Amino acid sequence: MIKEIHIYDMDGTIVCSRHRYATITENGSTRIDLDHWRANEHKAYDDSLLPLADQYKADLADDSIFVIIATARVLGDPDRRFIADKLGQPDYIISRNAGDNISGTKLKINGLHRILNLIQFRNIKAVFFEDNHNYLKGVCDRFRDRMTGVYIPSGQGH
Repeated sequence: MIKEIHIYDMDGTIVCSRHRYATITENGSTRIDLDHWRANEHKAYDDSLLPLADQYKADLADDSIFVIIATARVLGDPDRRFIADKLGQPDYIISRNAGDNISGTKLKINGLHRILNLIQFRNIKAVFFEDNHNYLKGVCDRFRDRMTGVYIPSGQGH
C-alpha cells in the first residue's frame, strides 16, 4: 500500500550533469544556457549520480513509496538509458516535450496535478526534492496542504 509519494528533480538533485551544463548572465540574472544544454544532450548517458540517488534507489525498493521523477529535461534516448541502467526506473516520469517552452514550475505542477488527483493518491502526502528554489516554491505553494519541499543546494538550480 502506498503511504507516501517522493518526487525527485534530476539535474543537481540526484544526477550530476555539470559536464554538459553552462550558464548565461544577462542583465544581472543568471540562467541555464539552453543552446549549450541541447547541443550536449547526447552526452546524458555520461552523467553521474549524486549522493541523494542512494535515497532515491532505496525509495524505489520500498513498496510503500510511489517514486516520481519530475524534470524539465526533454528525455532523449541517452536520458532514458541512463535512468534504466544507472538510476533506476521510477513509478512515473514528468518531463518536457520537445519544442515545449513552458516554465519548469508550470511543467512540474501540471504533471503532478494529473497524478496527485488520482483517487488512489488523493490523501497521500508528498515530498518534493528540488535544487531550483523557484520550482520548489512554486510547486510547494500549489500543493501546500499535502507537499513538503526539500531544497537540495547545487550549482545547477537555474
